[in-house]
Amino acid sequence: MVDQDEAAELVAANHALRRSLARVTNAEELWPFVVDTLTESAQAIAATSAAIFLFDDQSNQMRTAIVLEDGRTVDFFKEDRFVELREPFEVGHSSIWQELVTTKTYQWRDLTDETKLSCKWLIPWYRRLGLKGVLALPLIFNARPIGLAVYGCRRSEPPPYSRLEFLENLIHEAAVAIQLLKISHRAEDVERVRGEMRAAGEVHESVAQSLAAISMHLAGAQSCLKSDPEKAATAIEKARELARLGIQLVRRTTLVLRPSQSQEMPPSQTLVDFMRDAVRERGLICDFREIGQIPRTIEPETEKGLLQISREAVGNALQHGQPRRLEAVLTWYADRVKLEITDDGPGFDLSRSEQNGEGYGIKGMRECVKERGGALDIVSHTGQGTRVCATLPILNV
Repeated sequence: MVDQDEAAELVAANHALRRSLARVTNAEELWPFVVDTLTESAQAIAATSAAIFLFDDQSNQMRTAIVLEDGRTVDFFKEDRFVELREPFEVGHSSIWQELVTTKTYQWRDLTDETKLSCKWLIPWYRRLGLKGVLALPLIFNARPIGLAVYGCRRSEPPPYSRLEFLENLIHEAAVAIQLLKISHRAEDVERVRGEMRAAGEVHESVAQSLAAISMHLAGAQSCLKSDPEKAATAIEKARELARLGIQLVRRTTLVLRPSQSQEMPPSQTLVDFMRDAVRERGLICDFREIGQIPRTIEPETEKGLLQISREAVGNALQHGQPRRLEAVLTWYADRVKLEITDDGPGFDLSRSEQNGEGYGIKGMRECVKERGGALDIVSHTGQGTRVCATLPILNV
């Protein structure tokens, strides 16, 4: 028999699942949906912390994607209590991962008995957060594991079965959203390649037509070179003009079709080279740090955005202040990349700047992040320097 309280709980879970299904179907922003789903599922079992790890089958490693504590998203690169989650970790020999992949259902572990734990390197994290039990669920899509959801609880007993069934359904929707996000990124790549192929085809056709016209004009010039030198000179000049236009077309298209610098060097190196060149003549101290693991592929627009924001931020600092030091920090998360550029210049009154109209540099940065679906945060106070923080979306898998 199902008592009245349990029946009400199941009804509420059913309504929540229906809302979840409607959202994943209509969600314009799939990653916020994943974060909300993890939050709601953690609340359903009274978990104080939760995390999603994404599986890379090429390296057989897990990367931390999201960490929640008491319903808030945690920046695990900045909070030392989560230091164990910063680096990718191997799962090939993990017994709990093998169980999850085989059974495709949840696994509960009592953290009070350390002898039964397979991921012993996580024990300091468990103890730091006061966790006594952990629930792990595989993220499965098309019968293939794509990640792992983990919930930390301050009790050693597993949640009731009715909650676990609801939890599995929610996590399945999160897995679908993550896979849809991956597919949408691949579709954008395919469309970009198709556009480049169309452009290359158009250039090929234009160059062929130009060569044919050049050949025709040169043949005409040759036929009248002795009888009508002036007419021949006009034909040769037209051929030269066509050749010049053809060369310009090829050069412009080569710039568009040229592989992004990320295929030749990582974005961090591009930023380091830019900042070094920018401050060399001024004799400034320039520090650069990179945190996290760079994804295998980076959208060209993301790389262009990082470089544009760097140019605007550094240009503003050098033009309007006299900083002695510049610091840049590039942090790679699973769903985003964050660029922070800080200077120790005189700073400025941000509220007054907004009232009087922002300069072209700040406007340029705002437009850059808006076009790419990102966010920009500028902190500055008179006499205290300036910090520019830009976040651009990615999917680090």
